Amino acid sequence: MGFDEILGERIPRRKFLRRTILGGAVLAGAPIISGLLSSRDARAQEESLSGIFKREELSQILREALSKGGDFADVYVERIFTTTIAFSENRVESVKYGLDQGAGVRVLNGDQTGYAYCQDLELPFVLKAARTAAVIANGPAKKQISRLTVRTSINCVPFSLDLLDVKEKEKVGIVERANAAARAVDPRITQVKLTYEDSMASYVLANSEGVFVSDELPMVWVTVDTVAADKEKKRPGYVRISGRSGFEFFNRNKPEDAGRKAAQQAITMLDSSPAPMGEMPVVLASGGGVLFHEAVGHGLEADAVKRKISMFADKMGQVVGSEKVTVIDDATIPNLRGSYNFDDEGTLAQKKVLIDKGVLVGFMNDLITAKYLNVPPTGNGRRETYRNYPLVRMSNTYLATGDLDPGEIIEATPTGIYAKDLGGGEVDTASGDFTFGVREAYLIKNGKIAEPVLGATLIGNGPEIMKRIDMVGNEISFWPGTCGKGQWAPVTSGAPTLRISRITVGGRE
Repeated sequence: MGFDEILGERIPRRKFLRRTILGGAVLAGAPIISGLLSSRDARAQEESLSGIFKREELSQILREALSKGGDFADVYVERIFTTTIAFSENRVESVKYGLDQGAGVRVLNGDQTGYAYCQDLELPFVLKAARTAAVIANGPAKKQISRLTVRTSINCVPFSLDLLDVKEKEKVGIVERANAAARAVDPRITQVKLTYEDSMASYVLANSEGVFVSDELPMVWVTVDTVAADKEKKRPGYVRISGRSGFEFFNRNKPEDAGRKAAQQAITMLDSSPAPMGEMPVVLASGGGVLFHEAVGHGLEADAVKRKISMFADKMGQVVGSEKVTVIDDATIPNLRGSYNFDDEGTLAQKKVLIDKGVLVGFMNDLITAKYLNVPPTGNGRRETYRNYPLVRMSNTYLATGDLDPGEIIEATPTGIYAKDLGGGEVDTASGDFTFGVREAYLIKNGKIAEPVLGATLIGNGPEIMKRIDMVGNEISFWPGTCGKGQWAPVTSGAPTLRISRITVGGRE
């Protein structure tokens, strides 16, 4: 039985969800800010904060965290509602709803970090977590807590259709529409599995330096897995769509398009032949930025630089790629999966140029690495949940566009591989060596895309490959993903169509 069946028409869905957690009156009466906002004003944030902890209570928690000394403390309070729908064999397999809430307290003392969290949001329990985090510090308390002042931002995550107000049948309708579209592509589509997920996360963050922020971040995520079969052949297809958005996301990203794309990929690969092997030119289709996220992006995260395990650690100001290569991390692009208004340390989201026309010009930082490198923080301190302290993480990372039409890049490549859709891979973040599978690939013959090939694998070194990018297209697509680094974080990777002049391709010959 879903929420809609329980509620009927008598109690609004949002009110019911909130009533289910009033065992700790922590969440009672906490309004949700929604709608398309041009900015997040201080008054609205102050009102949204009041339903969890008042300003003085947060200050009390911070004073407790620094009661044994320490240089810095912060408290992060979060609640998140989730919906997950599993769909297979033309029917709904399950609908699950979740609620998670808690608070984490961090204390920094030199290079040491103390962190403790609790799932009960009553003030005594959070104060106990603060005392636990404080044990890393020794000596009398010295740090004075600055007055908490609400920090504001331009809203990079506007939404109009709140996910908590959308009925279950409407969410089920999304996967039903994608399923029907996938199966209509070709009778050889024998299997379609879909997952719909959404979440509405609210948080409050305050620190000992006076930063005081709150936000609400929606997320939607749909995956489509297909299988095409013809005699003894079976080939998979896969598509995911996701963004930080309300339910209006599906006005711009039709589930039917995702279903058809996943099915067509599987059908196309039924006619594939084994991929060739050897060193050759490879044209990456627009959206292939995940390769550079893994092979290059992690080396541009400053915690790797601080630990001396980044291949870019001693290369600031040096040429690390061709002049065609500009790499940017930008959390402010509206509604992408990796977007946010503040990072999880309260720093404003920013656009950061990391590599400018082949020259290394910056790293992604959190508060700790910014202090170590003596540079301003870049708003890249991110945590999975209140259970985790922040780490330096990418947001929306992409290669900037060039000036070529994608067709020109194909025409200028007599032979090679056209990699339309990348799969999974393995990366050594210290060296940049990588191996990436290609889910959908084609031969290039005489400057034209020819027959599909199966089992292509790209093998190379990130910094070296950056130097071999010799043609870059004038359009860009983004790929939504989830990045693992001890913690999971939603991210986006982007790239225009581009050519790598030569790279090792592994195949099945």
